[in-house]
Amino acid sequence: MSYLWYWPDGGWDFAAWKSRQSWEPVVSEQSGSAEPLPLFADCPPGKRLERWEQARAGWQAVSAEVLGSVNDVPPATMSWEYLGDEFVVTPPAPGHSYAMRRLRYPLTDDEWGYAWLLTPRDPTGHAGTEPRPAVVALHQTTASGKAEVVGLETTGNTSHVQYAAELAARGFVVLAPDAIAFGERQAGHTNAHYRSAEEFFAAHPDGSVMAKMAFDVSRAVDLLQVLPQADARRVGCIGHSHGAYGTLFAMLAEPRIAAGVASCGLNLLRRDPSRHRWWRQTALIPRLGLYAPAVEQTPLDFHHWLALVAPRPLMVVAGRRDAIFPDVGEARWLDQVREVYAAYGADGSFVPWVFDGPHTFPPAARRQAYRMLAGVLDLPES
Repeated sequence: MSYLWYWPDGGWDFAAWKSRQSWEPVVSEQSGSAEPLPLFADCPPGKRLERWEQARAGWQAVSAEVLGSVNDVPPATMSWEYLGDEFVVTPPAPGHSYAMRRLRYPLTDDEWGYAWLLTPRDPTGHAGTEPRPAVVALHQTTASGKAEVVGLETTGNTSHVQYAAELAARGFVVLAPDAIAFGERQAGHTNAHYRSAEEFFAAHPDGSVMAKMAFDVSRAVDLLQVLPQADARRVGCIGHSHGAYGTLFAMLAEPRIAAGVASCGLNLLRRDPSRHRWWRQTALIPRLGLYAPAVEQTPLDFHHWLALVAPRPLMVVAGRRDAIFPDVGEARWLDQVREVYAAYGADGSFVPWVFDGPHTFPPAARRQAYRMLAGVLDLPES
């Protein structure tokens, strides 16, 4: 069985799921429009914040309906267990050396999450005594899961996605977890809690894999609240591709994430030539498939989801030649998101970083992302 049990090759069957559904698709003012509706139609700048605050709860409700909900409940007590020995990484200068240790922590009272914890050392090579800003680093679609972002999985060209290691070398505490169905949570791994889509949807008949991913990132943030190395008040999130939309939906579910970076993982549903990725190719957001084939009936789009993050700082990296998530770089809908940030007086906090390239996270974009996270999370200078 495929490691990705929520893909067709791993057993996901959208038609079978659809046949069991009683949910009635919701509608909104966006429903029926082939174009993304302006978020501030005929609204003068001075009234925009009031207009958005009035509309926000409605869009949040529509989003919640489309995503569905999981039946999981956070653990009664957050704790962690270290697994294996600690080892120290010394990156090329300049940069912090940092300790790496694998751990597990409860997602619920009967399900574990697995992650690498990266903790910077001081110039003498010892662990610092003061808690540091922390970042949750979400991996892309790769069987190894968390191993790639920390630099342990180096098959092929993976330097552009080793952002967990790069952030730790810059002085952040980094938690790099496995997403559901990846790494130690693969269907065939002894640590997996779910081994098939049937098992998952039997437990969460009104849910989605995306809703579960967001729930799990919230538990990672819970863990950062109790880890002595991390400053619970200064938490960010970053991800490429699978980790990019993971970051977006985690921020929608988790207000304690103060800033986010989403690289090459977003585009409008109404412009997406592979929009079935969300429901037929995967079980990420299967309720979106109930609007197919008339995608214009979808009651919201990614400009709504991005705007719901405002005014928290958010950087969106997009390649004009991205073959997986095309048409982001030229999309004027990103300007609509910026208008929502501007209504809060935070237009500089929404940072589209568009480049002429493919599905990658370029070095220059990563450097800007790290500077943004350092500024928002108040990373102390080395």
